[in-house]
Amino acid sequence: MLAPIIALALASCSNGSGAAQNTQSAETAKAASAAGLQSGLGSRAKNRKITFLLSQDPGDSFWGTISQGAKDAAQLFNIDLNLQTSQGDPSKYNDLIGSAVADKPAAIAAVIDDPKRYTENVCAASKAGISVLAYNITQQGEVAACTSGFVGQNFEEAGYLLGQRLIAEAKLPRGAKVFTPVEFPEQVYAIQRNAGVQKALDAIGAKTEMVATGIDDAGALDKMSQYLLGHKNTAAIVPLGGTPHRNVEAAMSDVGVKVPVVGFDLSKPVIDGIKSGAILAAADQQPYVQGFQTVAQLALHLDFGLSPATINSGGSGLVDKSNVAVVEQLAGKIR
Repeated sequence: MLAPIIALALASCSNGSGAAQNTQSAETAKAASAAGLQSGLGSRAKNRKITFLLSQDPGDSFWGTISQGAKDAAQLFNIDLNLQTSQGDPSKYNDLIGSAVADKPAAIAAVIDDPKRYTENVCAASKAGISVLAYNITQQGEVAACTSGFVGQNFEEAGYLLGQRLIAEAKLPRGAKVFTPVEFPEQVYAIQRNAGVQKALDAIGAKTEMVATGIDDAGALDKMSQYLLGHKNTAAIVPLGGTPHRNVEAAMSDVGVKVPVVGFDLSKPVIDGIKSGAILAAADQQPYVQGFQTVAQLALHLDFGLSPATINSGGSGLVDKSNVAVVEQLAGKIR
């Protein structure tokens, strides 16, 4: 796109005409295109390798959207992108970080869902002069000193928004019991999301209860159904992760329960639930932003030494009936 734009600009500024000027304009445009933008973006850094580590299968719609964002940014900024996945295996993921250090890319993008497991390899990369940018999940403590920024949802803020929405629309009684199923209750995303929901529910004295579901759909459905059967006083459900969220409507149907639901992360079942009214609202992490902005920030860092920042990919909006049509149209691509 750059060459035609430059050629048009040169032609519009010229007072003369003729083949010689047109040839000069075309040659100038071609040279500018080959060299990259005038600023040098996309061409200044010699090492343009970025290893982008996915913790789950990119065949999953959420992680596929992250990888699409990363690939689009890599193409735009002339990055040599190496996408790898551990298929959900934490030990393999740690090995991928270690292997990336040996491969000597200019930068690494990593999901730091376990601070203790990954600290040694992440900090080894940093000490080797490889920039490490965390995305999706990050941590405090020692490992944080070895990362340069974070692109992902502000989990507690999003949880608070959902909790407020639940109170406003569901008219929960004081002291209500709220079920908050999540894949891995011990992970930082679960803890912070639940804290945000609980902070909002404190206003009416309601209490949350987290239950582990894992990432297997059948297993998650069974665990949620069993919980609802044993807890008839459940007043509302706030799935804290994509797996329980996409199975929540089926779980309620299995046991004949219908309570208000708000939750985290989007998928086709969640979008369908919002459209039908079974789900009031969902907090979207905007995974495309996590992929795109992670690579974009690293490209700016490589070319100009600009320090990556922390970006809240989730923003402050929720998906509900008022905007679900737009989200549905872009699902699996940009949303």
